[in-house]
Amino acid sequence: MTAPGHSHSGLNERDRIMAFVGILTVLFLSSLNLTVVGSAMPRVISDLGGFHLYAWAFTAYSLATTITIPIVGTISDRVGRRPLILLGIAVFALGSVGLGFAHSMDQLIVLRALQGIGGGMLMAMSFTAIADLFTPLERGRYQGYTGAVWGVSSVVGPLVGGFLTDHLGWRSVFFVNLPFALLAAYFIWRYFRLPKPAQTTQTGRRFDAPGAALLAGTVTTLTLAVSWGGGTYAWGSPQILGLLAGALALGVGYALHSRRQVRPILDLGLLKDRSIATAALAAFLVSAGMYAAILYLPLYMQGVRGSSASGSGLALAPLMGGMILTSTLAGQFVSRTGRYKRLIVIGALVAAAALTLASTLSLTTPMWLAVGTMVLLGLGLGPVNSQLVLAVQNAAPREKLGSATAGNQFFQQIGGTLAVSLFGALVNAQLAGKLGAQLPAAAKTLPAPLQDAIASPNLLTSPDASAQLGGALQQLGQPELLAQITAALRNVMVGAINEVFLVSAALVGLAFIAALLLPERPLLGRQPHTVEVKGGGQVSVQATD
Repeated sequence: MTAPGHSHSGLNERDRIMAFVGILTVLFLSSLNLTVVGSAMPRVISDLGGFHLYAWAFTAYSLATTITIPIVGTISDRVGRRPLILLGIAVFALGSVGLGFAHSMDQLIVLRALQGIGGGMLMAMSFTAIADLFTPLERGRYQGYTGAVWGVSSVVGPLVGGFLTDHLGWRSVFFVNLPFALLAAYFIWRYFRLPKPAQTTQTGRRFDAPGAALLAGTVTTLTLAVSWGGGTYAWGSPQILGLLAGALALGVGYALHSRRQVRPILDLGLLKDRSIATAALAAFLVSAGMYAAILYLPLYMQGVRGSSASGSGLALAPLMGGMILTSTLAGQFVSRTGRYKRLIVIGALVAAAALTLASTLSLTTPMWLAVGTMVLLGLGLGPVNSQLVLAVQNAAPREKLGSATAGNQFFQQIGGTLAVSLFGALVNAQLAGKLGAQLPAAAKTLPAPLQDAIASPNLLTSPDASAQLGGALQQLGQPELLAQITAALRNVMVGAINEVFLVSAALVGLAFIAALLLPERPLLGRQPHTVEVKGGGQVSVQATD
């Protein structure tokens, strides 16, 4: 039985809370990076050049993170979470320092991938470590706190990034990670001390390198296909069709290979459990709504409504405020009642309704209604992600807890990556198909370089881009065209953003249906835990509910 004053993890209450503070710091570090860098990238491109590589600064990080998550999740079930968290902090910090000294876009992209490996380790381990520290019944509350931390970092990130870029230069944005990395490393090293996992067979301990290569190849080719499709290459081009065929072949190859492994990198066998499979599907779908909000609400506020850059940076504040509130309250509710399904169902329904409402935003929508829509969306999304993780952890065998949690995050990452590419294709299609009809006749006869500038959303969000186009039109004796072009682009852009929100509403609606099918299993107040005893053996201690 569990000793008085100790949790099932074997830590006393104080050390357990301090270890959780370390986990929150780790999560804050990894999630802050996702938003703080965005504010600096326009200045980075201005200094280093290579605008054609702009998207790869984000794609490289996302790709490395997606590949890393299932690999470290599986490894952690054998070696424990602590060494991987500390290694992740070190890799992330090393990548951050390197980025601060990058002198070309090629260097920056490689270092972003390195940083993404560290970030993937931190993201995967943060959520799994909570399951090591707390009983199933307690996890709802603490998973709710992780949602609040993620929301705070999403609001703080753009503001910090913009301030540092304006006053200290863009390189300082990468160095700001170091104090948080050191703080997180201290808490994890000092307080996160759990028993090592029970030893497995020699076969079970062997790292599945072929499986890792097949999975990485699948994710990479799929990411390249959706990133290049409709832009760099046509969707029906041999390049895109070849990449999609390669992704399918590698994916099938991985599925066949993983069936023969004791410890596969991404354990597809876990999907035989209805709770895990349904939660993975819901996470895959609901990430579309999350990414639609993060990417296109600021674009609506700044590009369509004409807010300032700083005002656009605050565009996500109402959304994240709603997320923080319901994520925290949902955690408290689950810890008291042991029920989580209804929160996921209601949250997905509210989020789908909010996204449907967001698809009606226009040039004249009252600001209070736009802000209210963002708050409503945050209220819906708040409980969903954290409680889906709880549902997976509650269904997974303890010896595969890391693999199951990382698998859920993997599907969420893939869903987000595909959604971003889909939304980008929708926006590009709207610009290509409708902008010409909105432009004045004189704008259609401008030189090719100016035509390219007109077709870019940067014209609505970048004062420099607008000033450069205005100067070029002034030299051509047609300065009045700037206002007409901007108005036409704004009209087309709001239609494109509406379509993005409508599609994301449909996807989150499907997540709502999936949530209805999610089995709800009771959350226990205690769970069995394996501890080490003198002599190198292990003993399973069964704690009671």
